[in-house]
Amino acid sequence: MNILEKTPDAVAWNLVSAELTKAIAKFPTWPTDPLHAVAVLGEEFGELTKAVLQLVYEPHKSTSDDVRSEAVQTAAMAIRFIESLDAYIYARGAQHQQHIS
Repeated sequence: MNILEKTPDAVAWNLVSAELTKAIAKFPTWPTDPLHAVAVLGEEFGELTKAVLQLVYEPHKSTSDDVRSEAVQTAAMAIRFIESLDAYIYARGAQHQQHIS
């Protein structure tokens, strides 16, 4: 390993790259609908938010390793989102009328 591979940026990218590879192997397909895709990303961000909140306010429920893991997963899903930008179908979903109760 050369000196560049030990920089914080390289370490972070290596973690994200490994997570991205793992995620694609486990879930090889990705939504073509951008709303579903951003929901996947949002779910990961929600888990990151929860880990951080717990570490701050309920430290017995979370660790810095949990935060790091959730941050890496969020970054991996953000990359999947970005990589699919040209494949998204930006179409309105079906709508239905709701009545006022």
